Amino acid sequence: MDTTKLILNPARLRILQYIRIHGSVRTSDIVKYLSDIPRATVYHHVKILEDNNMIEVVKENRVRGTIEKIYSLKEYALDMEVDASVSLSTAFHMGLMQEMNEYFSLKNQDHKKDNVFFTSALLYITDREYENLLQSIVDLLKPYIDQEPKSDLKLRKLSIISSPPAKNDEKKK
Repeated sequence: MDTTKLILNPARLRILQYIRIHGSVRTSDIVKYLSDIPRATVYHHVKILEDNNMIEVVKENRVRGTIEKIYSLKEYALDMEVDASVSLSTAFHMGLMQEMNEYFSLKNQDHKKDNVFFTSALLYITDREYENLLQSIVDLLKPYIDQEPKSDLKLRKLSIISSPPAKNDEKKK
């Protein structure tokens, strides 16, 4: 299957993002993280990603008579993301646009109560400082990403895009 077609599927994109953040994961971890997607569908998309060499089994554990697979991104899949960056960006933005359109089409949405916001910041920062900032964000989010669904918790989505500024942004600051 074409890499772009693989990545443009929202469920597969979320699976790849989850594996990228966590390094190596069990399918059951992916199922918990993608709790809004039926279990069978998650397994189906994991199989598609495995069959198309985007992810690989790095370990197998015997658990109560079954084999539990642990997946990670294939090494060349990490490099392929550079080649497929336009597709990844398009899929990411289209997914966000679709979710926001669905949200704003709800009759009882309350963007203040739901903490819906858009923001952008221009930073004068060294490459090292920026790497540290990004790692700090990952470290800050990780406990919440790993948290399992509970009745008192509300599912929220925080999307972050890092990009170089447009050439005319330098003049605006």
